Amino acid sequence: MLKKKMKNLLLFILLVQLVFLPSCKEKIQERTVACTQSGDYDYLDNYIAGSLCTSDLCQQYQAIWKELFLEKNNLSESYFQNHIILSKSAMNTWNDGVSFSICYKVKIGWAIAWECDQFIVKINKDKLYYPVLNLPRDQYLSKDDIRIAVNGRAFSSDIIKLSNVEDLKYNSMNNALSELIKAANINRLCSGMIFIDKSTGNLTLQAGAKYDNEDNSCIQGEIDLITGIAKVQDTPCVIF
Repeated sequence: MLKKKMKNLLLFILLVQLVFLPSCKEKIQERTVACTQSGDYDYLDNYIAGSLCTSDLCQQYQAIWKELFLEKNNLSESYFQNHIILSKSAMNTWNDGVSFSICYKVKIGWAIAWECDQFIVKINKDKLYYPVLNLPRDQYLSKDDIRIAVNGRAFSSDIIKLSNVEDLKYNSMNNALSELIKAANINRLCSGMIFIDKSTGNLTLQAGAKYDNEDNSCIQGEIDLITGIAKVQDTPCVIF
């Protein structure tokens, strides 16, 4: 008698579970996204082109920048000529002294990134920051001084890290974007820009889209054009 009651109880529990479980035929709603694809290189329009400086002092520091740029990234002169397109350079006076700045394009195959470097060339005598670097004040800095300033990121001095590579993993922006879409497991992404990843020095494609029927919900991704490593994350479309 007890066994019969237990059997009936188990049958009842099973029937309740079957009633409340979703139908196997019920479709799980997939998240989809939408975006508008701009021209492949429209992002370059966001950067203001200019001209290279012509004064003796500016050209002197432009030459030093090139030497340090090649040295830091172990680049040859031929690599520089083939892949670096100079855009503008200038001497800039500001609160801490005088800095040299230069902007340029890095072009490998079809991929183009815009970058700018700068470093201090003269420190005002009343600016006592970074004392451990022992940089001279109130005089123009030498190449060795500038190397120290760049390595110590003193006075916003920085020269990018750039990979010493000649070829990309993908033969077109569309192919790279397709791989990123696969990694994101989403129906669509639109390319936004190409940039130099600060940690690897590799050219990287960035893309994103907005989730359909979701408020302020977007997806952002990037794919390394040298290694093929992709990173994807959900993010607010606008941060208030």
